[in-house]
Parts: sequence; structure tokens; C-alpha cells
Amino acid sequence: MIDPAALIREARTRAGLRQSELAARAGTSQSAIARIERAHASPTVATLERLLAAAGCVLTVALDPVVPPDPVVAAYKRDVDVSLIRANLARSVDERLAVLEQGANELEALATAVRARRPGPR
Repeated sequence: MIDPAALIREARTRAGLRQSELAARAGTSQSAIARIERAHASPTVATLERLLAAAGCVLTVALDPVVPPDPVVAAYKRDVDVSLIRANLARSVDERLAVLEQGANELEALATAVRARRPGPR
């Protein structure tokens, strides 16, 4: 949801303007800017565009379809450790391959140990 108060306040502060300066640029009063920034007034889209333009910004709106969340993906995301992914991506390709090779060697050693402990003919 678009919050006009937050948008105008952010645009104004990014531009380094006081409310009175923004009002002068936009052809309105400082009190009108204050009412909008306190969410005591809701500007039309045209007014919002005018105020943002006066602060050197442009309003862009996108329409995206709502996609229902996939329960499998949602469950997977809960169990993802992003820090491990970032640490792996920080490695070079050669380092990643070395880690994979080490893991494969450890799995082979584990499989050998399991086979050695099984009773019966081999």
C-alpha cells in the first residue's frame, strides 16, 4: 500500500528541503504539506505526483499479479540458513570444489565404516 505521507516526507528530506520550501516549489502552503506528512490529509495521485516532482522525484506504480505462496517453498525457506549460502558464495569456484571433494571423501569413509560393521558375508 502506498503511504503518501512517508513518500512525501522521504522525498522532501532526500532533497534537503523544509516543508515551506517544498510548498513554495509545488505552489501550495506549508500547512498543506504538514497535514499530508502527518497523514491528516490524503492527496490525490495528481497532487502526490506534483509534490514529489517539486522534490525532484517521480512517482512510479507497478501492477503485479498476486501469486499464492507455494507451501513447499514456504516450508523450505524456513529451514534455509542464509549465512551458509553467503559464506559459500564468498568462496572461489576452486574452494567450493575442494569442499565438495572433501565431503565426498568423508561420505565414502562413512560408507566403508558402515560396510565393515555389518555382520554376514561381504
